[in-house]
Amino acid sequence: MAAEPRVPVEPPTIVLGDPPAGGKAAAPGSGVGDAGVRVGDLLADRYRLLELIGEGGMSRVYKAIDLQRAGRAPAGECIAVKVLARPFDGNPASLATLEDDVGKLCALDHPNIVRLFGCERDGATLFITMEYLVGRSLYARLHSRAIVGGTPPGIDRDDALSIIIAVAGALEHAHQQGVVHGDLKPGNVILTSAGAIKVIDFGMANLTSRPRTARERREVAQRRPSSALTPRYASPQQMARNPPQTTDDIYALACLAYELLTGTHPFDDGSGTPTTTFPPPLRPGLTPTQHAAITHGLQLERRDRTPTVRQFMDEFAEPAARSPGHFRIAASVAALLGLVSLACLAAWLSSTSWFGGKEWLDGRTWLARQTTAAPKTPAPRLNALPPAAAPADAPVNAPAPPAANSSAAPPAAGTVLRDCPTCPQMTVLPTGSFQQGAEDSPTASSFEKPRHAVTIAYSLAMANRDVTVGDFREFVAATQRDMQGCDVYDGQWRHKTKASWAQPGFEQSDAHPVTCTSWNDAVAYAKWLSAKTGHRYRLPSASEWEYAARAGATTALPWGSNPSAACDNANVADQSAARRYPGWDVFTCDDGYVNTAPVSTYKPNAFGLDDMLGNVFQWTLDCWRADYAGAPNDGAPRQDGDCGQRELRGGSWFSEPAYVRPAYRNHFAADYRTSSVGFRLVREDTP
Repeated sequence: MAAEPRVPVEPPTIVLGDPPAGGKAAAPGSGVGDAGVRVGDLLADRYRLLELIGEGGMSRVYKAIDLQRAGRAPAGECIAVKVLARPFDGNPASLATLEDDVGKLCALDHPNIVRLFGCERDGATLFITMEYLVGRSLYARLHSRAIVGGTPPGIDRDDALSIIIAVAGALEHAHQQGVVHGDLKPGNVILTSAGAIKVIDFGMANLTSRPRTARERREVAQRRPSSALTPRYASPQQMARNPPQTTDDIYALACLAYELLTGTHPFDDGSGTPTTTFPPPLRPGLTPTQHAAITHGLQLERRDRTPTVRQFMDEFAEPAARSPGHFRIAASVAALLGLVSLACLAAWLSSTSWFGGKEWLDGRTWLARQTTAAPKTPAPRLNALPPAAAPADAPVNAPAPPAANSSAAPPAAGTVLRDCPTCPQMTVLPTGSFQQGAEDSPTASSFEKPRHAVTIAYSLAMANRDVTVGDFREFVAATQRDMQGCDVYDGQWRHKTKASWAQPGFEQSDAHPVTCTSWNDAVAYAKWLSAKTGHRYRLPSASEWEYAARAGATTALPWGSNPSAACDNANVADQSAARRYPGWDVFTCDDGYVNTAPVSTYKPNAFGLDDMLGNVFQWTLDCWRADYAGAPNDGAPRQDGDCGQRELRGGSWFSEPAYVRPAYRNHFAADYRTSSVGFRLVREDTP
């Protein structure tokens, strides 16, 4: 019998957050994410920082001694100090708001929630003091066991059930106090050396706002994980940056429960490769009941998702073990005992009278049912929203008329749709009218005239962001599309035969918008995604694009007459570019990027859409015409022009100020690829 592989013993520590992209953390004292704080510093003349013990995207955590309690506290007793990456801006209202938010978190009193003591500042440094935990994260626990004989990494079933109950108890308590976690994941669950289970970072996602300066945006983007990892525990609504709700925590809890019991993430094929399968398969370790409960908790739409933690746990329990009081008692016991043996919990439950002696629950039976081997037949799908089948000849490059007998009401404007974990998130746009084209001005060209009224009277969803490198990588892997050759810029535009979407001439991560994609490539991607999901994806018409870019505004530019505000809204040719390429005509501001920026780095527009202007030009369906004479007024694409040339919108990282406007339009050949052009999609079958 082969010996079990040795697992390195981790030193006692507190780990906040999963490892950053690439597995590398910033070196202590590097100044990344710590507002200049160093080990050995004394904050507020009270907290001596002893050791850097963890870090996340927006903070660093230090082991510290509270000098005011040093004489009264037990020898060696320490606290944790979380230093927020963003310095205090001097606004008393901002500090008061932060203190109020932290005050709500400090009020959470539950054995499975890390205790927060308060929010303080030292000059420009904001920090939060909290309970110091000795242990390791659930992430480390899940990934510390090597794969042996085909057995996936994971955790013992009894321990897994204890953790699920404890985390659920923490969430329910917080939800009762009006607090949503917003970032539940294995890295935010700590298994202490004393055997307790602690959930950390409640509400921390809301304590930091979008970075404002170019340097902040650049540093945050450098820490951002790849797009393949971002959605692992975040609901589609969170990925769309909607305010977190309790059902988003339930989505994350369902992900955790599945992973704890199977050793595999629900949207993972078992080898680390993301999948689009929904519902996730019934893998060994799950009963059909548990699988159905998890499927209900993972619904893509909030309205279809399990509404409360208690209901999730009631559905998660086997039918014979369900009781209105079951979850409350089980969670309380697990909270008090942490990682104790479930045999002890079962014995206690079996001897305890629930509801004043009116009802008894056989705890041993319930626990035994939780460990029943899962059968090989899959459980029935719960509200899985199967995609509608599309005819083989359904067009994907032109709007389709609404079904004549369709009785389904379209979703409300602002609804976020997502057809699979790796599909683009789409926001339903409101219907309405607007004036397409430019008013008479020195910057307006004949291409943008005559200005004319257009009405979008049909339901339409547009992608919240451009298609990313990570999105496109999945398409290329599935289709093996050959896409070599692209025009790139190195002081002048050159065609390079080895340049491609994967090598556009500058460094990109999976979170950057894909470039070096022709109109033909974009249409092929839309057809592939339509076939994969059963929904009708396509490029937007030029009218749809301009309607979405204007987002109800009537001004020529979303930032008004202040050119320095452009860099808060878009990645444009700016001072960063001027330093690299002297002589460029640029904006007076600095957005922090010479080439493309990661998607969603800048402010979304009023429709909730990112990067409609700047970053990369975006293809539309329209054939090119040199003016708007005879243009459609109903949102349809223009098909009576030169269809060998297709219309582009939005400007790019290369574009000078005159060309970064909702009304500006240009054109390229349908087979042309350049590192300043990408695309986004719309989904027209929104009901």
